[in-house]
Amino acid sequence: MNEKAPVLLITFNRPDTTIKVLEKIKEAKVSKLYIFNDAPRKGNENDQKARSEIKEMLNIIDWDCELNIWFSDINLGCGPGPSSAITWAFENEDRLVILEDDCVPAIPFFNYCNELLERYKNDTRIWIVSGNNYSEEKKVSDSDYFFSTYGHSWGWATWKRCWENFDLEVKQFPKYFKEKRFYDAFGSKKEANFFAKIQKKIFEDKTIFGHVWDFQAGFMVRANGGLCINPSKNLVTNIGFVGTHSSTKNKFHNRPVDKNYRITKHPEFILVSKEYDEYHFRTHWKKMKPSLLDRVCIKIRKIVKI
Repeated sequence: MNEKAPVLLITFNRPDTTIKVLEKIKEAKVSKLYIFNDAPRKGNENDQKARSEIKEMLNIIDWDCELNIWFSDINLGCGPGPSSAITWAFENEDRLVILEDDCVPAIPFFNYCNELLERYKNDTRIWIVSGNNYSEEKKVSDSDYFFSTYGHSWGWATWKRCWENFDLEVKQFPKYFKEKRFYDAFGSKKEANFFAKIQKKIFEDKTIFGHVWDFQAGFMVRANGGLCINPSKNLVTNIGFVGTHSSTKNKFHNRPVDKNYRITKHPEFILVSKEYDEYHFRTHWKKMKPSLLDRVCIKIRKIVKI
C-alpha cells in the first residue's frame, strides 16, 4: 500500500474557488493537510472579507485529519507566499502534494501522486509529478504516464530532496545564462532560445522578479537536469480565471479531467519523450504569443503599485 502524502493547500483571497478544492480534499479523505493563507493587502477590505470566509469554511474539515494551519500575519505576495508555504510544509515532510486555491483535482489525482511519490522517492532523476496534461491528443505510449522536460504546477507533487534546491532569487542564473546552459536543458535550439528569453526577462525585471515563484521552480528542475512525470490524462482543472494574475478565461482553464484514471501500466524506460516535448512546445508554449508572460508582467506591475 502506498504511503499517503500530506497535501498543502495554498490560499489567498478567493473563497469561491477555495471551497471547491477543499471539497475534493474532503472527498479524498486526506489524512494530513497543511493550509496556508497569505495575509490581506494593507487597506484591502475585500482581502480581509475573503480571509474571514476562508477561516469559516475550514469547518468543512470534519473527518479524521491532522491539520496544520498558517495564516500569515503579513502579505508575502505572489512569489514569497506560495514558495514560503511549500518550504514551511517541508520542514516536517519528505514529500508533498501541492494545490493552489483554484486547482480542482479529480479524485484519482491523489492516488496518482501517492503511487509515484513512493515509486520514485529515491530516484534523483525525477523532480516533479504533475497532474496536468494539456496535450492529451499526443499519444506518447501505452503507459499511463510518461517523462518530459515539461511539468506544469496547477496541481503537482514533489519531494523535499528537490525543493531544497529552490531559490526564489535564482542566484545561479547569471552564470547559467553566461555559459548558455539553457541549450543543454532543452531538446532543441528553438525551445532553448524561447525559455532563455523568458528567464532573462524575469531575472532582470525587478518589478516582476520576486512576485512569481513557478518560473524559478522550473529553473530549479532544468538547472539540475530533472525529469517531470505527466499523466496520460488530465487530472486537475484550473478554475481561477479571475484572480491576481488573470482576469479572463483562456483555453488552459476549466479543462476536463479523467475521473476514472488509474495507473495500470508503468513506462518501461525512464526517458524523456522528445516527440512529446517538441509537440507540447509547439502547441502549448508557442501558442501563448502574444506572450502570456507579457500580460502576466503587466498585471504584476499593477499589483505591486497597489
